Amino acid sequence: MFDDDNTDEIAEGPSREDLHARITELEGGLAEAEDRYLRAAAELRNYRQRVVEQQAQQMQYAHEQLISVLLPILDHLELALQSADGGQQSPQEVLAGVKMIYRQLGEALEQFGLTRLETVGQQFDPQWHEAIERRLIEDEAISAGQIVEEFRPGYKLRDRLLRPAEVCVCTRPETPEEARAGE
Repeated sequence: MFDDDNTDEIAEGPSREDLHARITELEGGLAEAEDRYLRAAAELRNYRQRVVEQQAQQMQYAHEQLISVLLPILDHLELALQSADGGQQSPQEVLAGVKMIYRQLGEALEQFGLTRLETVGQQFDPQWHEAIERRLIEDEAISAGQIVEEFRPGYKLRDRLLRPAEVCVCTRPETPEEARAGE
């Protein structure tokens, strides 16, 4: 089965010098890879630090544009107060000025995505409304669950609710069947 003549054909493995050279080569490659890794990790750390610093700076000045739009409104309010305090204008003129300022403030806030929720006449939706009062109304033109009065307006910023509207919701008188079912 085994031939003694074939033993000469068995090749010897790499020499010790070849193995040592290969180990040295691999160690050099490993050192180079470790160096690249450490540099990449340092770059990533520096990048993260820059991002945190940029975010902090953006947060510090995030409202700059809004404030720039609101400053003229603040100036107009100051003028209205001076006019009202000095008696230079009639109460109707002061009221007209304040209404203009109110409209101007609403328009400025709309530029930034603020919208007032429509409530009166709408169906109550707990996602957007907070029922402060229920009112028994027998008028068939008004459906149960319909909002009949707004106590405080609600607002949303784009699609996110900032404050729910506080409202009064219509209820119906109980029918004799509902009264018996509730007992």
